[in-house]
Amino acid sequence: MTRALAIASDRGPVTFSGTGPRLRAERRTGSVTAVLDTAARGLARPTVWVAPSHTEADRRASGSAEHARVNRELGYTYTPVPVAEREYREYYDDVGVRMLWLALHGLWPDIADTDAPPPDPAAFTRSYQRVNRRVAEQIVRQTRPETPVLVQDYQLATTPGFIRALRPGQPVGLFLHTPFCTPDEFARLPRSVSGAVLDGMLAADLLGFQSPRWAADFLACCERWGLPVRRGGPRADIIGAVRSVRPAQADGTTDVARTSTIACYPVPADSALLTATARSEEVRAWEGRLTAGPAVRRIVKVDRVDPSKNVARGLEAFRSVLERTPALRGRVVMTLCLTPSRDHVPEYRPHARRVRHLAERLNDRFPGCLDVHVGHDVARCLAALRSYDVLLVNPVRDGMNLVSQEGPQLNTRDGALVLSRAAGSSDLLGRQALLLDDPRDVDATAGALRDALALPPDERRRRAAGLRDAVTGGDPVHWLARQVQQLERLVAEPAAGVPSPW
Repeated sequence: MTRALAIASDRGPVTFSGTGPRLRAERRTGSVTAVLDTAARGLARPTVWVAPSHTEADRRASGSAEHARVNRELGYTYTPVPVAEREYREYYDDVGVRMLWLALHGLWPDIADTDAPPPDPAAFTRSYQRVNRRVAEQIVRQTRPETPVLVQDYQLATTPGFIRALRPGQPVGLFLHTPFCTPDEFARLPRSVSGAVLDGMLAADLLGFQSPRWAADFLACCERWGLPVRRGGPRADIIGAVRSVRPAQADGTTDVARTSTIACYPVPADSALLTATARSEEVRAWEGRLTAGPAVRRIVKVDRVDPSKNVARGLEAFRSVLERTPALRGRVVMTLCLTPSRDHVPEYRPHARRVRHLAERLNDRFPGCLDVHVGHDVARCLAALRSYDVLLVNPVRDGMNLVSQEGPQLNTRDGALVLSRAAGSSDLLGRQALLLDDPRDVDATAGALRDALALPPDERRRRAAGLRDAVTGGDPVHWLARQVQQLERLVAEPAAGVPSPW
């Protein structure tokens, strides 16, 4: 098996700006790209990374001296795939967010009253499938038939199918950083969309999920679709397998049964990078500003303004704490480090307005109780994670949630963690966190915040130590290497005469 590797994701590790000799590259700081960048650098394999891009600067950068210099610095080859602006917006916003993201995160109830017009189902074929096909074509152009390909996340869910049609024998894996939804939630999508997504995903030899819960939901959707499913496998990380019919091949072959292995690979926070970044002067400066007096406790929430992150209900819960526990007024402050997110998506705008309205009313009623920061400032977020007494992580549903892993590693105050069971990280942290069974239950969230604030010092130290032990040492290189090794093993097994599980 070749030692090379290909990665495909919605966003690449850098974005270009400027023109001509002033063309410059800037690193992306999103959680998925940061994890993949660390992993790609650490693996001892020649790696190609492909991602769609709609910016003119990325298009101009292709083949330029600056592009070559950036690839040398990265240590792997990054290739942006040009996509028209309108096509990218339909692919990413109308299908990726307004269809797939809402379904996968179980957000249909949360956007029911937004009065947003439904997205055009034709955008799936018109744009989403075209972008996925172009990514697949670029992968095939830049790799050999035996090169393993790891496709990342729901935006490229059908890319494995297009790779398979172009090159039937290529080893292909797909990893979903998001959760997966129940069959009923999946059925809310147009049937032409849900069917094509399942077909595209099942073209992969290996399908990876953050949590066994999300893998189980995927298997349930496959069963609802009428596909044969097996649960369990030879190792703990193998959740099951699905048998499907391979789409038409380039040589005209049809109706060939194939098996996709379903596995679990929880993504870790990058402990080494996190620790190094947190030592910066910018982080220390922000930590000094955020440190409260000894008599003031701090609840922290670090999140994007996304309906799935449940910021509004977190504010409502804090309001309930202050209303029902007068003794805490003036003694507890909530710090919100919020990153604007997808504010051009119609389902998101009402949520952002609600968050602003709740914050304004809460500070009017209890002056000084909120410390709100809006913008993308990594140093400020890390400083907040170092200085919390209680960290609130209450998503409606989340594939993993790296903030809940990063906080315990950075925190210096034996802070408590209030965590939604609907976050994939609750598999890892649930024994030491204060868990929310229903993140939509504002009263239960308020109760958990009060309980966290009331923990005795010895109990806080015990829980904080347990949380740190659970998350320290996270290594994205090992995380990606496990997937590559499993994918290569799956492809090699038939040749070695290993009997099929079917």
